Amino acid sequence: MKNKISILLLSAVVLFSCADEELGPVVTFDTAGKGAYVKLLSETDRSINLFDVEGSSYTYSVEFVDIDMGKTIAEYRLELTYVDKNPENGDASTGPIVFRTYSPSDFGTTDRGFVGLANIVVKATEMIAAVGTAAEDVMAGDQFKMEGYVVTDEGDQFGFSNSSSAVNGSAFAGHFNYTLNATCPTEIGGTYDYETVTTWCGGETITGEVTLTLTNTGYDIDDFSLGAYYSCYGTDPLPTLPGGNLRLVDVCNTISVTGASRWGEIYTYHSLTIDGASMTIEWTNDYGEGGTTKLTRQDGVALPALHL
Repeated sequence: MKNKISILLLSAVVLFSCADEELGPVVTFDTAGKGAYVKLLSETDRSINLFDVEGSSYTYSVEFVDIDMGKTIAEYRLELTYVDKNPENGDASTGPIVFRTYSPSDFGTTDRGFVGLANIVVKATEMIAAVGTAAEDVMAGDQFKMEGYVVTDEGDQFGFSNSSSAVNGSAFAGHFNYTLNATCPTEIGGTYDYETVTTWCGGETITGEVTLTLTNTGYDIDDFSLGAYYSCYGTDPLPTLPGGNLRLVDVCNTISVTGASRWGEIYTYHSLTIDGASMTIEWTNDYGEGGTTKLTRQDGVALPALHL
């Protein structure tokens, strides 16, 4: 197995190395001699803030890598596709359309001496107008997909589909295509003090603290029962109760619960009220358990206008 790995690594070096380090990797295509690609140098966050569409933009800088440090590039073209992920308000998906084209008169020189473009700004408002939709119709989860192409002075075109996986991968920082996702920033994570004032089993008010930790599927709460399991069943606090993949999801201030507990219980929030740094939740699950809990941020920062 070690010999096999060594042979593969050696093959990769032979295929993608060149005598001059400044030239970087040069991709060879069967149909078009020496290739070219777009190399990412820097970028900002790839998202559209639905709370501030007017101020949302994506900025990035690139250089063109070819046999002559980018000098054979005659065109850099961006084609845009809008993917409407919320068909309940009508499917406005469209594209690809030509969004922007750059020519040698627009190019500059990077610090390494390659031909490139610095601080390309792609504004959310420009993309929305280009695909013929309105800002108020763009919803969380919608996507603006950009496909980039370079054309050489001999007319050869290169993009993601006819470039190698090595060029498109992180090692070579290839940046033909990118996607900007419509979303809303969420800032409700942190540690909260809780008071569970009612539960399915009655009893006194339960107090404690929980932490909301942001994951790629929503907020994990270290105790979704907010103390009720321990009070009603007399158990010791355990990180696996109720456990499972329960998540508190915040999509543009709309709150919901996804996933299920370790026992398959589905949780539902029935009411949510906000008062400064506190929120009061009435919740149940499909096992018949439930309660009413007031959660207060320990940092004292006021919560946004959350709702169900």
